[in-house]
Amino acid sequence: MAELERPIDTLITAHPGGLLGWSQAVCSAPIGELTPPGDIRALIRDNDDLPPLPEITKRLQAFQHDPNASAAGLAEIVMLDPMVAGQILRWANAAYYGLPTPVVELRDAITRVLGFKRALSQALALSALAPLRTPETGPIGRDHVWRHGLLSGRLLEALAAELPGTLQVSADWLQLAGLMHNIGHLLLGHLLPRQHALVSLVLTQNPTIPLTSLERFAIGVEHTQLGAWLLEVWGLPEPLRTLVRHHHNPAYQGRDETLVLLLCLADALLAETPPGIGAPMNANQLTALQQRLNLSAERCQDTLQAVLSSEQDSDPK
Repeated sequence: MAELERPIDTLITAHPGGLLGWSQAVCSAPIGELTPPGDIRALIRDNDDLPPLPEITKRLQAFQHDPNASAAGLAEIVMLDPMVAGQILRWANAAYYGLPTPVVELRDAITRVLGFKRALSQALALSALAPLRTPETGPIGRDHVWRHGLLSGRLLEALAAELPGTLQVSADWLQLAGLMHNIGHLLLGHLLPRQHALVSLVLTQNPTIPLTSLERFAIGVEHTQLGAWLLEVWGLPEPLRTLVRHHHNPAYQGRDETLVLLLCLADALLAETPPGIGAPMNANQLTALQQRLNLSAERCQDTLQAVLSSEQDSDPK
């Protein structure tokens, strides 16, 4: 494992087999036999250790499309899971919202503080991610992934408000996209903890190399693929699967294109901050992405700083 503590470019140059030799060595020597991508997909589909989509998540998903959905109905479902209910209350009382007195009733947290759509998205994500047993700490551990997700949701909402009228997106997906787009990291830690540890180590030692490149080198598959495969097994909606699969693809074209590009932009902007995950995007790619969304670099930075400033006194974990 000590060899992984050297920068990758040094390792590649020094390795007698060059790029291919280094890739093979890093994937085999430290952790033994690694599962190739095709087998990982089968593992996700067939593994008995993979928890099914929780019943509360299924109820919330159905509730999301109920024309008679209300804050009272949402509170009733959320209270079925004390962990989810407690976390919703905790967020509602975070310094970010600046309440003069704390809220103690779940319905008040939904109606007075979070708002129906935000609370529903948070409850959906919390309930879906809770069964995945993943290391709490590290650059792709649960704590960091969740904090990044909360901030991503807020940045997505702020960036969406800056889009020109021709590029408007549905607000229904913004919070959920922010919270769940990195679910592949949590799945990797749940099913393949040694591979999760390897990616964490290589990422820590090589912060300037794009995350997806590091993942392909280290384990042969990206967290975006893992997450999309899991959501497919769980039967979650196609737009969410597309967002999870392509949030590192600034050249994406297709269904839900603006929403995918907006998530890609939010992820790229946050890569330059402590809650970010992975290396910042190439400057030319970032400029092209901003142009596709008709957002100036200055407007993006102003929006990012506004979100970060409003976040500084909050404890979102």
